[in-house]
Amino acid sequence: MRNLLHPSSLKSALLLGILLATAPFVSAQALLTAQRGSEIAPFAQATLISPDWGQTNNLGYTVGIDYTHFIRFAVQPSLEFRYNSATGITVNERSYAGGFKLSTTIHGIHPYATILVGHGNLDLNYANGNYRGDNALIYSLGGGAEFNVTRQFLARFDLTDQYWDVDSYSLTPLTFGVGIAYRLGSHSSRVQ
Repeated sequence: MRNLLHPSSLKSALLLGILLATAPFVSAQALLTAQRGSEIAPFAQATLISPDWGQTNNLGYTVGIDYTHFIRFAVQPSLEFRYNSATGITVNERSYAGGFKLSTTIHGIHPYATILVGHGNLDLNYANGNYRGDNALIYSLGGGAEFNVTRQFLARFDLTDQYWDVDSYSLTPLTFGVGIAYRLGSHSSRVQ
């Protein structure tokens, strides 16, 4: 957690602060006239990872799922679980993470912030003595936006800054993803 003062984590914290600060101004967009219940939204995206190991970027993918139980508030909290995988010339990275996603709606655009914790694996693609890779507890701060394409499909743009505590050093991979999400519908809808 010593990397929380890293400039990119400060940017993520600023994004989260702006998202929460704008909540009172977007209440007309976010307050519901009908109780929507809950929603499950799986997502998939192509992901570019800057692994913070070597000088190359790795191309991979991210898959995940969001679970939202809607509340009468401008900012909607969700549980999010995601898996990242990317292969590269020097290293391959895989990570599993879960945590919270906070989102709101502004004119059909859904900005969000994520706070995730998980596990990551780093595999070297070259000989380095007996050292072939490592694994670590990871922390991830991020954000992005989803855009309505149809009633069920959303275009998704995602940026995360990960912190890997690996033995005596830390890595700070950065990921950028572009993809889609699919809403599996609301449950327990009732008009109020």
